[in-house]
Amino acid sequence: MSFLKMNGVDLYYELHGEGPPVVFIHGASGMHLSWWQQIAHMRHHFSCLIYDQRGYGRSRPGEPYDFGDGNLLYNDLRALTEHVFGGDKFSIVGASLGSAPALHYAMEHKARIDKLVLVCGVGGMVTPTMSAGWEQRYARMKARQAGLAPGQPQLGGATRRGRVPPIRSAGEFERFAVAYHPYGPVGATMHMDQPALTFLYAEIMALSGGPPTVETLPCFNSRPVTPEEAATVEFPVLVVGGSDDPLFPSPELEELGTLFPKGRTNLFKGAGHAAYYERANRFNDLVTDFLKHGHDT
Repeated sequence: MSFLKMNGVDLYYELHGEGPPVVFIHGASGMHLSWWQQIAHMRHHFSCLIYDQRGYGRSRPGEPYDFGDGNLLYNDLRALTEHVFGGDKFSIVGASLGSAPALHYAMEHKARIDKLVLVCGVGGMVTPTMSAGWEQRYARMKARQAGLAPGQPQLGGATRRGRVPPIRSAGEFERFAVAYHPYGPVGATMHMDQPALTFLYAEIMALSGGPPTVETLPCFNSRPVTPEEAATVEFPVLVVGGSDDPLFPSPELEELGTLFPKGRTNLFKGAGHAAYYERANRFNDLVTDFLKHGHDT
């Protein structure tokens, strides 16, 4: 159990395995435990750094800060990787919210990056398609938050087809209704076919500090990256997502992969927003091969 004291927060992190260094950055409904299926496999190939981003899991700030300031997450990543990896090059795997500090760091420190994997998120990339997508995401989050107000009826996705038992307490309502909501992170296939895996996802979300809100999602204030800047990147970039992701639809993820000279997008058919979690074996094989060989195989 390790903490890095810095700038108003004790940043919790773990280092597993041996080999080329890779840092994994979780999303807004997660924490370091979100990568349990990846680390069990990849620690045999890489030196894997996982951590709780500021405000999530065990990385609880000791003083007030601006939840919407994406620069804080970038600075945390920069300080942590310098502390753990020193001056060595390393790869980054960033999921959803984690794609924002991942892309921010990669653009600021191109010489330090071996390979970059962006999962179910576009970071701060700015194109007309992605800007329209952000408008839809924030509108949906605001509508969802309004639906979670005290006394409101359960969200329809929470009891769809009668497959999810009734939610009994307010705490369970917030945690599970958001996870199962049509615009939540859990894909319909995992929701219906893998209830135990879905339950664990919701519990990890609760441990991380609960579901994200419009006020606590710093992607909006992340460092913007233009297609012109992305075109200057020399390291390989892999974009991974789900074909049924309701938060970051396929057109955004497919476009993201085309913006980098050595970029490629791979979408898992039927997977939702948590493609790395829902299709862990396929994700692990794909990303392990990419981190070892780039796009050469």
